[in-house]
Amino acid sequence: MSHWQPVRYKNEGRKKGIPDDVLNNALSVAKNINSKMPVIFSLKHLANITDIEYRTLRAFVERKGKHYRDFRIKKRSGGFRIISIPCSNLLHVQRWIDKFILKNVDKSNYSFAYESGKKIENCASQHLGCKWLIKIDLRNFFQSLSEIQVYQVFKKHGYSELVSMELARLCTKIHSIYCRKYKEKHWISDRKKYKFYSERRIGNLPQGAPTSPRLSNAILFEFDKEIASIANEFDLVFTRYADDIALSTSNNFSRGSAMKLIKKIFNVLPKYGLKPNHQKVQIISPRSRKIVLGLLVDSEKVHLPKNFKSNLECHLYYSKKNPISHAMQRKFNSILGLKNYITGLLAYTKSIEPEYYQKLVDKELIPTWPI
Repeated sequence: MSHWQPVRYKNEGRKKGIPDDVLNNALSVAKNINSKMPVIFSLKHLANITDIEYRTLRAFVERKGKHYRDFRIKKRSGGFRIISIPCSNLLHVQRWIDKFILKNVDKSNYSFAYESGKKIENCASQHLGCKWLIKIDLRNFFQSLSEIQVYQVFKKHGYSELVSMELARLCTKIHSIYCRKYKEKHWISDRKKYKFYSERRIGNLPQGAPTSPRLSNAILFEFDKEIASIANEFDLVFTRYADDIALSTSNNFSRGSAMKLIKKIFNVLPKYGLKPNHQKVQIISPRSRKIVLGLLVDSEKVHLPKNFKSNLECHLYYSKKNPISHAMQRKFNSILGLKNYITGLLAYTKSIEPEYYQKLVDKELIPTWPI
């Protein structure tokens, strides 16, 4: 996308016979938009710069038709996660929004997910050598972040109210009118500001849209600062990786202090539409094993847990011995599915513990795969 120039815009407008007062009004709107972000005057303007038909974008914003394909995947902890994949045109415009707008939003120092250059091991390493570790999991993370919060992100960066609302709707999804969430009043709009956008159900971030990860971080920018402030009161290190909150200290601490800390954090969550998963709240004392995001942080360097290594070696052994039987036993749809899964585990292993990965290579445990 070429850089927007106000003088060039005005000159082109004059050539087309657009009055100066209209052009000056447009330029005054453009001045409010963050200089790092593209100027968008209207939905029709967005249609032009993204090369998507206006009526197509209008249908997305009006919530007309079904624009996502939903499917379920199993969670490791049990239950299912809903993944929503946008249709091709919506995916195209969401990728454009992510690349040209969301890539330039303010970034939190405490959030480690969904940003280039930040990895799981970077997040876990913040807690190396800790004596006490407190872990809090946020329930239904993406589904809890609303269209109104998304609107506020775009409005904060200078877009007009109407354009901010339209961008927010392009990045969010509504559910069936019978969905339980719409029994809660805050998920139903109490006013109709724009006659042509009459849908009263308030959307949420869909897990599976390319805009959702960075939008979640933008929405929780102030949340991260607020939790960091609470952590500082207790002299704790704080990190957030999507819906995983970790706080730790190498100093003297107590379970009573941990309970006070958790209560303070729980009091902040509703302000941002968040809820804790009470079953996953953990207070880990000095003598217990410390794991953050699946990585051991007990020592001076992050390590893979023994159960991860045992699971990997089991996959490698049986994949070399009889890959077809192993794929069937572990309920993979094909050998290719098993191969991709193990390849991912090996890449992860190599990035965290290259020495251990080399041992697997030296022992010739890594299988050669049939095509």
